[in-house]
Amino acid sequence: MAQAESERMRVVMFPWLAHGHISPYLELAKRLIASASNDHHLDVVVHLVSTPANLAPLAHHQTGRLRLVELHLPALPDLPPALHTTKGLPARLMPVLKRACDLAAPRFGALLDELSPDILVYDFIQPWAPLEAEARGVPAVHFATCGAAATAFFIHCLKTDRPPSAFPFESISLGGADEDAKYTALVAVREDSTALVPERDRLPLSLERSSGFVAVKTCADIERKYMDYLSQLLGKEIIPTGPLLVDSGGSDEQRDGGRIMRWLDGEEPGSVVFVSFGSEYFMSELQMAQMARGLELSGVPFLWAVRFPNAEDDARGAARSMPPGFAPARGLVVEGWAPQRRILSHPSCGAFLTHCGWSSVLESMAEGVSMVALPLHIDQPLNANLAVELGAAATRVKQERFGEFRAEEVARAVRAAVKGEEGEAARRRARELREVVVRNNGDGRQIATVLQRMARLCGKGQAVPN
Repeated sequence: MAQAESERMRVVMFPWLAHGHISPYLELAKRLIASASNDHHLDVVVHLVSTPANLAPLAHHQTGRLRLVELHLPALPDLPPALHTTKGLPARLMPVLKRACDLAAPRFGALLDELSPDILVYDFIQPWAPLEAEARGVPAVHFATCGAAATAFFIHCLKTDRPPSAFPFESISLGGADEDAKYTALVAVREDSTALVPERDRLPLSLERSSGFVAVKTCADIERKYMDYLSQLLGKEIIPTGPLLVDSGGSDEQRDGGRIMRWLDGEEPGSVVFVSFGSEYFMSELQMAQMARGLELSGVPFLWAVRFPNAEDDARGAARSMPPGFAPARGLVVEGWAPQRRILSHPSCGAFLTHCGWSSVLESMAEGVSMVALPLHIDQPLNANLAVELGAAATRVKQERFGEFRAEEVARAVRAAVKGEEGEAARRRARELREVVVRNNGDGRQIATVLQRMARLCGKGQAVPN
């Protein structure tokens, strides 16, 4: 008997205009395509929508089934097309970028008309995207790139139908109802008279408008109770995608001649602390000075990936260079990109001093490396608390307020993680968590479940097994 022809499912993906969001959307796209090709019932084609500034570096990922589609934002003062991305964007221009994206809603709608998708997968900054899809009879699914604990925390604190209350999981809460509410107001309730969408409404509306379920970049083995609570808050099913780990590949050979790996090869096993605060956080001159001095005071070999903003002026006072006279005897400083997963997997890497962005937390656990937590903003304090609860973080850098730390505290935390008893306990636990995260990353059943739920929403591939 001839095999039945696969049914095509056209997917439009629309992540927020940030590398930390685009990367997991791209990985999810690749895995959905691969999952569909394995079961022969569906032929998935994904159209990934973003600005030219974000898509240019991704051109080599384009295939017949993974297509990159440009969305041109309207022109706004101080925001040329080169800054239609969060990469290198000064903090003062973030509200302008959000406004430009919101103003592009009609253009996004026109893209939907042109592409005629069967389903939309969208991000939380654009709660209007599912409305554009709904107007065309297209179901839409929210895909959250941060963890279930952090997402549940913000939804709990942003709910307006009851008096404020502490997040019900003490290990994640920031110190009770008042502190939780204060932090949520700082992060998600900022007033902006030019905003087309109030900041506090973006996440709740995006989740509320998701058709039937919400996909989350996580795995039940590490966040089950937070997935359950988020499901209770939303009245929707939470489907984990797995950690969606991305291999950083061999690009370091091309970008810096292998200097990073050669330096690591020369250090003792487990002796180095890797230091990185993500692709989009820029330290102030004071923070940079305290960090530099703290790493030197620790006496621990360090590999520090640093980043500086691209724009010529920055009212926030971000550092533009390393502190004057900084010439570490036991460290290597790399400006710009660094192959994070390859560094973490190197035998000499003994700890990871991190901002606790969600992808960094998952990558650290996947490589069995314990963390030194230095959360700075957004979901990072909640991720840091989860890492501590799981035993994956050896210690924290003490801060007066988020972003306010002293060199001595950096040195103390780094020494404890690499040389102290708490560091050894965290390394043992990190090795256990490595098995959990790697197993989930390779478990195709989670992606198959997401694919099946998506297909059900748009009436495709009815033969796709549960």
